Amino acid sequence: MAENPTPFYRISDPTTTRRPGILRLMRIHYALAGVMLLVTAVGLAVFLYSTEFERVDWDSSFRLTRSDKLFEFETQGRFLLMLIVAFASLVQLRAAGAVGHPRPGGLRLVRTAAAVLLIGFPLSVLLWQVEVDVPGLPVGPVHRVLQVAAIGFGLQALAALWYVVQSFMPPVRSALSLSNSATNRALRRMRLAGTLLVGGLVLGLAITLAVLTDWIELPVPRPESGELLYAMSFEDLEDEWDIYDGRDSAQVIHVDDLALPDDVRDSAVVSDDALVIVYGSPYTNEVVFSALDRKFNDMDLRVTTLVLSGPVDNEFGVVFRYRDQENYYGFFISGDGYYSLVKRQDDRLVDISTWGESEVINQGYAPNTIRIVARGDEFRFFVNGQPMPLCLRGDNLTSMWLGPSECYTDDLRYVYKDSDFKQGRVALAAGSSIDLSDNIVVAFDDLVIVGPEPNVMISEIGE
Repeated sequence: MAENPTPFYRISDPTTTRRPGILRLMRIHYALAGVMLLVTAVGLAVFLYSTEFERVDWDSSFRLTRSDKLFEFETQGRFLLMLIVAFASLVQLRAAGAVGHPRPGGLRLVRTAAAVLLIGFPLSVLLWQVEVDVPGLPVGPVHRVLQVAAIGFGLQALAALWYVVQSFMPPVRSALSLSNSATNRALRRMRLAGTLLVGGLVLGLAITLAVLTDWIELPVPRPESGELLYAMSFEDLEDEWDIYDGRDSAQVIHVDDLALPDDVRDSAVVSDDALVIVYGSPYTNEVVFSALDRKFNDMDLRVTTLVLSGPVDNEFGVVFRYRDQENYYGFFISGDGYYSLVKRQDDRLVDISTWGESEVINQGYAPNTIRIVARGDEFRFFVNGQPMPLCLRGDNLTSMWLGPSECYTDDLRYVYKDSDFKQGRVALAAGSSIDLSDNIVVAFDDLVIVGPEPNVMISEIGE
């Protein structure tokens, strides 16, 4: 036996020493809370998918369409709530793991999870006071169920407050602490790198979604003068127009196959295939349209139109710089000799130049050629080769004509200036005015879009 034994000290392992009993309760509580929050986050995701994404489609160019509401404040708030609940679930589950297996930063994680659970206090007050009237169920039992839920949230919040207090006590604090400076530094670097990676990924996905839904618009290159941008006779239609069936429809049809009056059939513009838009809805002063899946800024557009059937008290024409169904310009003519220029912004429709009469427009079931020239923030409009004067609002709130060539609210103008929509798609549209005695059927053909000439906006009254 050694005469001089060497003393030594045994370092206790927090994973093997006796642990305070409260840790078991904390672990169970955090795990259950994490699972419940995860189920709630998944439920919110399913709800958002079934409600907010039901109108979202992919078109042939991998662009999200029918997504006008995705960036509204209410929808974004729901997305944010889902992410917060999912993050809270992650915190609870990680805290449950930290209680069972001490790790660097575990004490801070446990306290954070307890702080998250303290939200049970305001939730309990809210549920206790809320009154819900569920059809078919008596008010009393429903209110009692909400009160029981309120009591449950309050009790779990009290438990979380107790966890915070106990985390500062030496037994619990030592059981959850695992100190190693080198490990802590490495862990902090890993956390920083992970945070930057996740943040960059979320930001990249957000920007991608914004571009795909046109919330962020990539600029379209300015075309050269006379450059051919697009041409379509609708004989070999590619998947680049909105084609749909129903009461309102947009279809490419061989017009000779339709049952048409002789005077319509004799028209040269309907001998081949054309884009035929049918408006059959029982609503006045509305249009439906088929949009082209391409964007333009400066352009000189020409298209031939023909009313095939229905009342001549109608409207048809071109929607341009179309961003979505709530933001665009539209130039329309009617089968009884009128024309107008409108602007829809944030789903509010404004008459830029209200319906004015013109002898230039061929009335009835006769062809008309519409031309729209856009250059920067200036626009001109032509029908059958003739420039169309505009009666703008001036200082008044409405546009008002005195006659076919006299504007009451402003001097006649041939150039309209507006910079709100700098680029967008084009669409061909048809719709109703007042007469709803029959479906309105309009054919569009020989669409050509080129770069505008530099001096195209030079005009004089009376040209």
